[in-house]
Amino acid sequence: MNTLLVMTVGHTDAQLVANNQRHKFDGNACGTLHDAIKEHSWSVVDAPGTRSRDLINSLPDGEVELCTPKLDAVLAHFGDTLPTSALIFETNRQDARDPRLAGEVVECRLHDRGISPVTRVAFLTGTEQLEDQSNDVDAVIRRTVVATLSDAIRNQVEQLTKNDRVFVATTGGLPAANELINEMVRLYAVSGPPVTALEVPDGDRTQQNDRAVEERFHPAASYRARWHALSLIEKGNLLGAWGAVEHIANHPGQEWTQVVKWLANFASSLPNDDCDISVLRHERIAVRTALRVEFALREGDIPRAIHGTVAFFEAALWDWIRQRDFKKEDEVVSGDSENGFAFSKDPDKEKKKRFRKSGTVWKINDFKPGIDAWLPVLNKPKLSEFWKKLDDDIRSLRNDVAHCEPTPKLMNEAHKSMVQASLWSQSRKFLAQDLVRNVLCELKVPNPDNLCDELIAIVRTNLRKVS
Repeated sequence: MNTLLVMTVGHTDAQLVANNQRHKFDGNACGTLHDAIKEHSWSVVDAPGTRSRDLINSLPDGEVELCTPKLDAVLAHFGDTLPTSALIFETNRQDARDPRLAGEVVECRLHDRGISPVTRVAFLTGTEQLEDQSNDVDAVIRRTVVATLSDAIRNQVEQLTKNDRVFVATTGGLPAANELINEMVRLYAVSGPPVTALEVPDGDRTQQNDRAVEERFHPAASYRARWHALSLIEKGNLLGAWGAVEHIANHPGQEWTQVVKWLANFASSLPNDDCDISVLRHERIAVRTALRVEFALREGDIPRAIHGTVAFFEAALWDWIRQRDFKKEDEVVSGDSENGFAFSKDPDKEKKKRFRKSGTVWKINDFKPGIDAWLPVLNKPKLSEFWKKLDDDIRSLRNDVAHCEPTPKLMNEAHKSMVQASLWSQSRKFLAQDLVRNVLCELKVPNPDNLCDELIAIVRTNLRKVS
């Protein structure tokens, strides 16, 4: 197994060793001091446990000893199994403050520990700046810098397999670049090696020796995922919302993600046994079907909305059929609507229109001739009114999206047909349409046109709770 270590270096990654203490360089003169070190003989030694609070402004006479406390802390995290390669990001600018020797010192230490190859990439050189405030696109990090970072990370990570590992330790350097590097590594590692981020808390603050720990979960990551998920949910993209939060679902305190998972399960028609949002498990399947159509239209998923619109009628029909007392009203001897019925004698001509023989039982005939026979018997005017709108052209649209590749032209025409039939609004609404609302009201569903908004309100409340 290969292990890649990705590091960034800055002012405190290379420190001076003197009098059995380690000293940080004065940040305002770091580059100048690094240039002076190059004129001396220098070596890298183990970092002393004692640190001085005095900043170094000038070098001692003779050979210079340097240490890499942050790198040493990172390597200690690996124990006896050290990384097999490293990628170091540094800067090498003509500036008195630039820590331009830090990358070379860290590379030397890595080689001393037997880690090779080590690749160093200077993403800022000469007089370059990280950002360009005169250009909005480059105002945080210039695109050329982004490209340099991206190319270097891609070249390293894409050589690895799923069985390898990547560790990112952005212990020094420029915070904006470090944040980008972390995300780029994760991007290029998708479908590849797992990524672990390490951080080295400042020992001066923690009153302990430098120690690398796995990156702590930041509350901001939770809230960033929340608003992203909620935005996607309001736009109807329930599966996308789960994709936006799945990566943090297993972190402590992130139980709120379960709500997003319930929505994704609902969108995929997967089991939702532990769901406590009642509308997602509504006893009327027409309610659940109507919600799926509404979300599909919000997302702009016309094929799914077409399929769901026809399915909505079928769901409402079955909601009524499941309430029927077949023994009393159809004189069946045994059975149910799911598994089929047995009659004491063969059904008469009228019943044969509503039931079809399947093996040894009679099942509900839910094909067009059966539906035409059932509607007068059920005597549900609003359901019958909806059925009249599902003419051959509308029903054929469902077959088109089920059996063919939906084309943009076909979907555009389908949208027009649905609007003309008053099944959808021009602005792609379903639940607010009179035809839909009336069917649900007939099923005794209260305030059906508010079902989606009320569901989103519940979700919004859950996602805004403080963990």
